Amino acid sequence: MTLDLTKALFQSRTRTALLQAVLRDGVADSLSGLARRTGLSQHAVAVEVQNLAGAGLVRVESVGGADVVQANRDHPALRPLVQLLSIAAARPLRRDDPGLRASLAHFAGPARTGKRRAHPTLETTLARGLAAARREPPLLTSVALALLRNRRAVDWAGLEEEARRLKVKHELVTVVELVAEVSGRAELRAHVADLKDRRRRAVSFVVDDSTRAALEAALPASGLSLAATRAAAAERQRLRRMGPAARALLALELGERSRALRRARP
Repeated sequence: MTLDLTKALFQSRTRTALLQAVLRDGVADSLSGLARRTGLSQHAVAVEVQNLAGAGLVRVESVGGADVVQANRDHPALRPLVQLLSIAAARPLRRDDPGLRASLAHFAGPARTGKRRAHPTLETTLARGLAAARREPPLLTSVALALLRNRRAVDWAGLEEEARRLKVKHELVTVVELVAEVSGRAELRAHVADLKDRRRRAVSFVVDDSTRAALEAALPASGLSLAATRAAAAERQRLRRMGPAARALLALELGERSRALRRARP
């Protein structure tokens, strides 16, 4: 049986996530920034950074009032550790799951074309993709795209059950949160709140900028920038929170503007 190298050497999932971010990916960030990148709690990050600093693997420097964590490039063990983390991340899928790539491509693609073939359910594919992304992080992009493009078809109870069965519940929260943030979809943010388990937040992978970029590129072409899309979502939230009187005044104001525009037309 093939062992996951990082799991065999680093029993702490928190430590693995931080080593991947700081050592392998070369991230230099504050404690709160590392917590956001890895999906860990800031307390867990602080404890593990203290351990890694004690071992000499990372350095902590005060920059502008914040403690910035970065790899200690002078440590003799840094190079072999980075090689090990890269090898573990680049390992191919296990042979017992040969159809996963095809299923992810089926659900993540913009159109269902080519020969029709049987695929596992969307929920099974997403959960299996998250499990495989522990060994092959680039698959995370396909999982996120599949969720974005099929968000209205997801059986959320079934997806949560599959995630629990494969022990990827916390990874699922991270991906749903990412897709909700990038797309600005309020319904996805609601599912994040439903899925979150505050007792444990460790994840086995780090979301990088390429995944965010792929999601942004997959958003429907509406002529609006991502910032404008988020601003529009915030405005909708503001309107929902308005009371009846404020809504009535806004309706009157919009009516006056509409009549003024009609009068101005030749």
